[in-house]
Amino acid sequence: MSIRCRSHVRSFSAGEVHWEEWSPPGNDGKHTRTVVLVHGLSDSCRTWNRLAPALAAGGRRVVALDLPGHGHSARPDAPYTVAWYAGVVAEWIRALGLSDFDLIGHSFGGSVSMCVAIERPGRVHRLGLVAAGGIGSEVALPLRFAAVSGLLELAAPVLMGVGTHAGMLVLGGNFNAEERRHLARVNARPGTARALSRTLRHAIDLRGQREHLMDIAHRIPEIPPVAVYWGERDPVIPVRHASDIDRYLEGVAVRRFAKAGHYPHREAVADLAPDLLRFLDEPRPAPRLRAGARAPRAAVAAQVGPRPQRWADAPVRQWAMRSLSPLLRQAPQQDASNSVSPADLGSRPPPVPC
Repeated sequence: MSIRCRSHVRSFSAGEVHWEEWSPPGNDGKHTRTVVLVHGLSDSCRTWNRLAPALAAGGRRVVALDLPGHGHSARPDAPYTVAWYAGVVAEWIRALGLSDFDLIGHSFGGSVSMCVAIERPGRVHRLGLVAAGGIGSEVALPLRFAAVSGLLELAAPVLMGVGTHAGMLVLGGNFNAEERRHLARVNARPGTARALSRTLRHAIDLRGQREHLMDIAHRIPEIPPVAVYWGERDPVIPVRHASDIDRYLEGVAVRRFAKAGHYPHREAVADLAPDLLRFLDEPRPAPRLRAGARAPRAAVAAQVGPRPQRWADAPVRQWAMRSLSPLLRQAPQQDASNSVSPADLGSRPPPVPC
């Protein structure tokens, strides 16, 4: 019997949220704990279309949403902080009636997943982090530049689509031509550039990632068993972050894949899926916080005292505007018939403190 995949759309406080659901053959997953999948930045729920069927074949019901500002979900005029995303995901999980579930996040979705554990939409039974943000500070230089320049919010939809297609070719991930066209098409929707720009601005600066696991770990009521998966060839977030987590949490399962990059859930499915299913099903002790462990930025601040005011982001932004604004002006203008209406944007939910 084949794995069934169904698409759903429903309105929430952030507007319409789209998600896909994979059901195991036979029982539709009614008697198994649901696995919730959260994708990364500038991606969509389709990033899981290799791993999700493998998990469903193992007897699990799997659901994966398009985060707001991504995929087929709405593009609200919202803050797009990690905490705000976590609030939307928690609202969606509650609407699905999940009281006990497993949560897996990739890249930026890993940071969101950690914050969802604070929201407590139900019991997070297992937490899987795939090349996740929030375990260290380092991140690829182009993301740091994009975060501080502010140019993305000015980008025309056509540039978002072209940029997405080019980026996927560079980053790999075993996306086929149809998958690249799909992601380029949805990322060219009005409002995507704004969502991406605001997300980056809140999550990253010139020094790298702003938020860290240790900024929130003490606020998680009960840290569930945690597994970390990483590709050795990751060009976005250094693979050493997989080992660094042991500096903060004791008892975390770590698996690295020699031939994978930033998308081990696509590039190493044959190895990752069985390992993940074992992690989800076997008894595991909860990890323990290391005594005295602090987020990297907090530790540096404690050693050197208050930082002098940096050569702020403003000069970088001004230089970028002078250099690249002519390219933006030359981009094809968006047709008025495709402009964003208030209905397209959805309502703005209140920020949820993380």
